[in-house]
Formats: sequence, C-alpha cells, structure tokens
Amino acid sequence: MEDKNMKNLIEESFEYPEELAHVERRLEMRILKEKRKKRALVSFISSVAAAVMFIVLVNTSTAFAGIVAEIPLIGSIAEYVKFDRSLKSAIENDYIQQTNLIAYDGSEKLLLPYVIADEKNLVLFFKLPDDFELTEGQWAGISLTSMEDGSSGKKIEGFGYSSSNISWEENESKGLIMQQYNFSEGFIPHSIKINVSLKRETYQVQGDEKLSNTDVFSTLEDEKYPLTEEVGNFSFNIEFNEFAKPIEYEFNQEHIIMGQKITLKEMKVYPTGTEVSFEFSKENSAWIKGLDLAVEREGTQMYSVRSGITSTYDETNSHMNVYIQSDYFAEPKEQYLIIKGIRLLEKDKEFITVDLEKGVFSPEVEGMQLSKVSRRGPKADLIFLTNTISDDMFGIFVSKYTDSEGNPYEIKSEGSSGRDSVMETYLTVEYPESGVVILQRSLTPKIFLKEPIKIPLPLK
Repeated sequence: MEDKNMKNLIEESFEYPEELAHVERRLEMRILKEKRKKRALVSFISSVAAAVMFIVLVNTSTAFAGIVAEIPLIGSIAEYVKFDRSLKSAIENDYIQQTNLIAYDGSEKLLLPYVIADEKNLVLFFKLPDDFELTEGQWAGISLTSMEDGSSGKKIEGFGYSSSNISWEENESKGLIMQQYNFSEGFIPHSIKINVSLKRETYQVQGDEKLSNTDVFSTLEDEKYPLTEEVGNFSFNIEFNEFAKPIEYEFNQEHIIMGQKITLKEMKVYPTGTEVSFEFSKENSAWIKGLDLAVEREGTQMYSVRSGITSTYDETNSHMNVYIQSDYFAEPKEQYLIIKGIRLLEKDKEFITVDLEKGVFSPEVEGMQLSKVSRRGPKADLIFLTNTISDDMFGIFVSKYTDSEGNPYEIKSEGSSGRDSVMETYLTVEYPESGVVILQRSLTPKIFLKEPIKIPLPLK
C-alpha cells in the first residue's frame, strides 16, 4: 500500500446532490473510449453504427464472438458484490461501465469487462479466460505492477489497493477478480494505464488434522510454498471524463470515547462508498488504531465495513479516514452515523520487551500472553495468545523490530489462527546474543461501546 501522510481530510453528508439527476445521463461520458491494440468497437461511431458493427463482428469473426461470450452479464457482477451495499447500489443504479477491454501477453489474455469509478475510488473487475485452469490447491491472483498517468506517462502514487483472488473451487463458478483502489492523497487522473501481473499459486493441501506448532512454523517459513507461476503481464488503458460529485458535509464535533478525545471532522459519500474523517488529540493516553462505524437508516443498521481498504491514517496517528458502506443513490427519511467500537493502543505499551530465555515480556498487556518460546538454532519461535471478540483477526506487530542494542531486524514469517475468541499469533524472530527483542505493537482487539454514539445526518 502506498498510503502516506494525508494532507486533506474528507467530508460527507447524505444530502441528496443536485447533480444526481444527471448522473445516469452522464454515465456514457465517464469512460470515453478504450485504448488497446486490438479493439472490438470503435468508440466514436454512432450508436446505430455500433450496433451494426457489433452484429457483423459477431457473425464474421470467430475470435471476437468467443471474446463476447466470455464477458459476464451484469447480473453476475451484482451477485459478486452483494455483500457490499455501496457497490451493489451503484450497479443497480447503472453506475458501472462496461469496458470490454482485453489485453494479451503472447497467447495469454486477460479481460477487464467492467469498471466503477469516482474521483477517489476505482473498482476493477477482471475476468479470467474461460479456458483458464486451476487444479486442487491452486489460486489465481492479480497484482499491480505499476500505474501511470496516461497523458504524461508519470508514475502515479499516493494510493492504496486491495485485490481478491480465486481458488480452484471458485474458478468455474465466478472467474472474477476484483481490485479496489483508494486515492487518499489526490484524485484519479482522467487517463490511466494500469499494468498488472496474473499469477497462479500452488499451496500445500493440508488434511483435517490440526498442525503441530513445529509444522505451523515450518509451513510459514517454507520457501517452496506457495509455488508461484507468472502467467503473464497485461496493460490496460482507461480514460475518464466527468465523475459524479460526492455528497459532502462538515461536522467538527468532539467526542470522548473511553477517556480519549476524538473529533469527527468531515464525511464524503461517493458512489463506491463513504469516507469519514477523524482527528485525535495529542493529549490522548492511547493511539486510536481503529473505529467501528455504521449508518442507520429508518431504524435499520446497514453493514458498516466496506470491502477492500477499511481505513488509512498518517504516521503520527493524529488523523484517520474510515471507509464504510453507504447508498449514494438513496433518499432516506431518517439516518444516523453510529460509532460502535474502537481499537485503543496505550502509548506506554506500544513497545514490548521480550526475554526469550525466560519466555516473558514487559510491560504486561491485558488480554495478551506469551504462551511459548522455542529456539531453533539462530531463530526463536513465539506464540502469543490474544483475547478477542467474535473471533476478531488482526496483525498485532509491526514487521520491523530491534534487539536490546537497537540493531534492526525484520519479521520474516508471521501467521495467526483464531478459535473461541482467542487468537494465536505465530512469530519467528532472530535469536540475538542478548536473548532480548523489542517488538512494536500494531493493532489491538476491538472494544464495543456499551452506549454507541449516535450522530444525526442531514437529509434532503
């Protein structure tokens, strides 16, 4: 992820925008044309001519007819995002563009049939070819190699992205891979070139028996797995014109949560989801590492977490943007923003010192214990137990750590599993001469508020 210090906090309201009446008429303008070497349709021909061209191509070109057959119906895309209310609503309101882009790397091909975009977010739906094969234990994934400004050719930075993948069990039924890009430091350029790599990964298929601790650590460190095969590298060029404008609202409301002062600054609602911006007091005794939000409409609470990137914050832990689901196209009669929970990391317990010889750490952290330390030559395997709520899973340490002399190291392998509201974290570190390592904590268990904070949101 390429998130850096956020320069501007963002805002939102659920006030119905005047521009919304024109959104559907502007949809065809959002992606003006396709840039690719092999083009199915020419973008500037009239709609009538396009229809004629389409029929001719399907009936005279076997290759083109095969490509058209692989493009999924819009209904399958809607089914794919049914748990993300924002994207589902965008699709139901025709805020999605069928691009029908195809890229080649030799004989290999990759399709990009649909795109959803606003000025801060980009959602790509990739389609694997129908003849793409995955066997048991294999997964297909797409990773970004670079993104460039289509006009200047300069590398685009200041964004983060997440990507789904497909298992051998899902490939026949879906064949779709979704990537979500969040431009926290700026806006999406009107012309972009996206370069991606398609890979096939093979994992060890484990039986039903639970792995021993030794097996867990050896599996995490096993350099043979996953076996990664690069299928091909593909480039897609997309041009945008005008995006639907966000719905904006300013709050500047201070709240005290578990003794910590937070300021709800602004909100912005986009067709792809909502961004809620917060600031935190320097006088707080704890870092705010997460906020659990939801939107309640007419007595019904919407699912809060947006798929993909859920939050971004700056290096000073003074600002945070939280991303949740919402419905840009709705006109509710009553609605509220709900702050349901929080993750707190006490500042004086951000770093813990682990004595590998004695198998203890300090200072003590409530709800966390070091259950085992095993030495393997120059390395040590650690198992931490953390009490959680509803099997909440998260990474508890930053990847970089030091020994007692301040020498830097990097965690090479880390894994976790959860059961009965207890999370096990498996960690392998170098065994320094002093036998002491200093770990930096990253995230903490979620704490649900006994009395959630309920903030009215403006209406049309």
